[in-house]
Amino acid sequence: MMRESVAELRATDHDVHWAREIYRGRPDADLLAIATADARLLITYDNDYGELVRLHNVPAPYGVILFRIHDDVPQDAEIKFVAGTVAIRDDWPPGLWTIQIRHSE
Repeated sequence: MMRESVAELRATDHDVHWAREIYRGRPDADLLAIATADARLLITYDNDYGELVRLHNVPAPYGVILFRIHDDVPQDAEIKFVAGTVAIRDDWPPGLWTIQIRHSE
């Protein structure tokens, strides 16, 4: 799902570095440090970043958005939701944001 979300963000003119493409195999702490050094928001589906920021006090001055999206959410809705969330987050304060969505009929 992340591949499609990355493609959607790039299609809407976001400058995206995807760890799987350029930082494959790097530890989470390194990725968070790279994002901080590059003044980037870190977007993830991996809750290990929450532990780094909240439990181990690793700084995240440009923010981390942790998506927890239920399996029953349609793929196209998930992709649009991730891209839309990133597009509107410019005025959020830095820190860790956890966003959960579930599909309801």
